Amino acid sequence: MIEGKRVRLRSFELSDLDEIMKHWNNMELRNFLGSADRGPVARNEEEEWIRGTWKQRQERKAFTFAIETMADNKLIGGAGLFNIDWTSRSAMVGVSIYNPEYWGKGYGQESMNLIVGFAFRTLNLDRVELDVFDFNKRAQKCYLKVGFKEVGRRRKARFIDGKYHDDIIMDILKDEWLTRSKNQ
Repeated sequence: MIEGKRVRLRSFELSDLDEIMKHWNNMELRNFLGSADRGPVARNEEEEWIRGTWKQRQERKAFTFAIETMADNKLIGGAGLFNIDWTSRSAMVGVSIYNPEYWGKGYGQESMNLIVGFAFRTLNLDRVELDVFDFNKRAQKCYLKVGFKEVGRRRKARFIDGKYHDDIIMDILKDEWLTRSKNQ
């Protein structure tokens, strides 16, 4: 487990399925993730996904964590490192707070700091990248607070909810994050 002040990152467990299914098919959440066009997800698909996260971690292909509150051990989202390039020491990162009651309250920012810290301090990666849609202003603000910088943009890359949207590419380097975390 990786613990912060208000959240901990831990392995997903099959016992998380009920809480995941309460929120995972929320269309607003799915639009933020760019997965609404795949339709609703069935419980057995999520169970298979959880089992897959265990295998990917064992193979060091991806590290996926449940985000849980420290106060009451409530599952509120997920975070992960994937597309890991061990030669270039880089990976993609993603954080999602599933439960809308926890949106805009700093849980995503703390979770992102924890997983980026894991990437740099534990896995010795040197660069972490993410994609965020232009309409997801809350996420963009979160990533900027963590220290990510916009490095590119795929214009009109995704058709979501009847409109084309830009896919913003952001990244952070290990030395940038370490300097920033020392000053906080």
